[in-house]
Amino acid sequence: MRAIPWRHLEPLTLTLWCAALALAGSLLTQWPLRLDGLPAAGRPALMALALVLFLAALLRPWQKGFARRWIIYRLGRPRASPGGFILLLVAIPVINYGGIAVFTALTEPEQVWVPVLEGVLGEPGGLWMLLILLLAAAPLIEELLVRGRLQYQVGRRWGVPAAIAISATVFAWLHGLPQLVPVYVAFGVLLGMAVWLTGSVWTGVLIHALHNGATFGLFLLATTLDVAPPDTTEAAEDTAALLQAGGSALLLGAALLVLALRIGRWPGRNRGGPIRWRPLLWIGPPLLAMNAAPFITG
Repeated sequence: MRAIPWRHLEPLTLTLWCAALALAGSLLTQWPLRLDGLPAAGRPALMALALVLFLAALLRPWQKGFARRWIIYRLGRPRASPGGFILLLVAIPVINYGGIAVFTALTEPEQVWVPVLEGVLGEPGGLWMLLILLLAAAPLIEELLVRGRLQYQVGRRWGVPAAIAISATVFAWLHGLPQLVPVYVAFGVLLGMAVWLTGSVWTGVLIHALHNGATFGLFLLATTLDVAPPDTTEAAEDTAALLQAGGSALLLGAALLVLALRIGRWPGRNRGGPIRWRPLLWIGPPLLAMNAAPFITG
C-alpha cells in the first residue's frame, strides 16, 4: 500500500498544532483568574504580562526567521481601498449580530456567557481582566493562529475555500460551547473572508475586538439598567421581534458587504492562496458533520 504523501497530511497536522497553541494561549492568559489573594491591580497586570510573553514566544522577533514568521502570520498592513475597508468593518459585525438574533430566536440557547461575565465582573479587578481578555487576548491569540498562520498555510496548500472552512471550524470549537458552534462558525467564515480580502490578520483582530467590545458594552448597559429576562407570556412577542430584527440586520449587512466588494479594491487577496473548490468537496462533509453533531446528538 502506498504511503500517504506528506503534503496531504501537513495541513491536518498544522490544524492540530495551531488549535493546541491557541488553546494553550487562552488558558495561559486566563490563568490569573484562578489566583486569589492578589490586589485588585495584580491579576489584570499578570494577565497582560502572560499575553505579552505568549505573543513574544510565538513570534520570537529577536530570532532569525522573523521575516518569514511575519509573512505566515499575516502581520502586514491591510491592503484595501479605504471605502471598501470601512464598509467591510461595518458589514461583518452587522451580519453576525443579525445571525445571532435569528439563531437565538429559533433555538433559544442557554445564556452561558452572562453568568461568566457577571462572575468575573464581581471580582477585584474584574472589569480590567475582562477588557484585556475580550479586547486583546482573544482577538490576538485566536486571529494570529487561526486566521493568520493556519488559514494562510492551509490556503496555500488546499486553496482559500477549504482554509476558511477549516479555520472557522477550529475557531468555533476552541470556545468550548457546542450549542453555539453554528454562531462561531458563521463568524469565523466572515472573519476568514475579511483576512483573505485584505491580506492581513490585523483586519480580523480589529473586527474581532470591535465585536467583543460591542457585546461587552451591551452587557454592561443591560447590567446597569437591570434588564431582566422576559417571562413566558412575552416569549412569542420576543421571538417575533428577534426574528424581525435579525432578518433586517442580515439584509442590511449583506447589502453593505456586497457594496464593499463592489466598490473596494482588494489587492491583498492575491497573497492568500489559490481559489480551489475541489478540496472543499471532500473536507467539507466531515467539517459539516462535526459542526452539526451537537444538534444531532443533543
